[in-house]
Amino acid sequence: MFRGRIVRLALALLWCLSLTGNGRAGDASDIPIVDCHVHLWDTGRPEGITWISKDSKVLNRSFLPMHHEPLAKANGVQAVVVVQAGQSLPDNQWNLDVTAHNKQVYRGVVGNLSKVIGTDDFRPLFEKLCQDERYVGYRLSGRYQDKLTDAFFRDLALTADKGRTLDILVGQYTLDDVAEIARRVPKLKIILDHFGNVQLDGQPLDPQWVGKMRTAAKFPNVFCKVSALYGRVKQQPASREIGFYKPILDLAWECYGEDRLVFGSDWPVSETSGDYASVVLLTKAYFDDKGRQVSNKLFHANAARFYGVKDISDTH
Repeated sequence: MFRGRIVRLALALLWCLSLTGNGRAGDASDIPIVDCHVHLWDTGRPEGITWISKDSKVLNRSFLPMHHEPLAKANGVQAVVVVQAGQSLPDNQWNLDVTAHNKQVYRGVVGNLSKVIGTDDFRPLFEKLCQDERYVGYRLSGRYQDKLTDAFFRDLALTADKGRTLDILVGQYTLDDVAEIARRVPKLKIILDHFGNVQLDGQPLDPQWVGKMRTAAKFPNVFCKVSALYGRVKQQPASREIGFYKPILDLAWECYGEDRLVFGSDWPVSETSGDYASVVLLTKAYFDDKGRQVSNKLFHANAARFYGVKDISDTH
């Protein structure tokens, strides 16, 4: 028992030493980082952010580049892909505009076209947004059609032809839908946000869900985002023990390997459980043991492959 206490104290000390002032991850700058899942929002926007509880003391306020950029710099994050929060169509352009002052950092924007995909309104809006090379793709989260129609696949084929990508938040869209999309549009690069939106409660992963995850992963055009570790936990605040997350991390590693995993912090949603540095450290705690090549791919090279943003490794 005494020895166990010593081990726990040593681990706690290492955790504290790994953080240096201002919430900075002490070794985060060793490998350059592209954070592929950052949200920015302004609560004063016309449609607002409807999924945030009005009672949330952490999230019910605006999060803008002036809040994010210092944290990114302090944690070795040299480039960012912003993912639109919410499904407001005008916010696609807003995300491009609000980050246009610093294109060196904000290299990509993933919008949200859930409301128009599969309709006649999709193409003109999509092509207009694609005039900005930083519009790397869009996300499907809310679902506005019962079936995956021919028009839906027509728009996905156009997306692939334009060299843009598809983020999917599993929920209203299922892992079965992901597999069907990957099969029918093999040239489309697809990424599962937040490990397929799995929910973690400390119990073994649901075998049926695991089977569907493995099926989706059989398609080489499907990637998985190592993002929102804290957000996957049912009971908040989330654990900071890497062992709690090992089942989903092991599954993602088994299914997608070193070439189809991409890092994302899910900031500022992650702030409900921990600061920016702790997200980086938690992820590194799992992947550091797999070698520098794996970490290089996870933290920046795979982002360049998937989203088409310029890799930052040539500056190191």
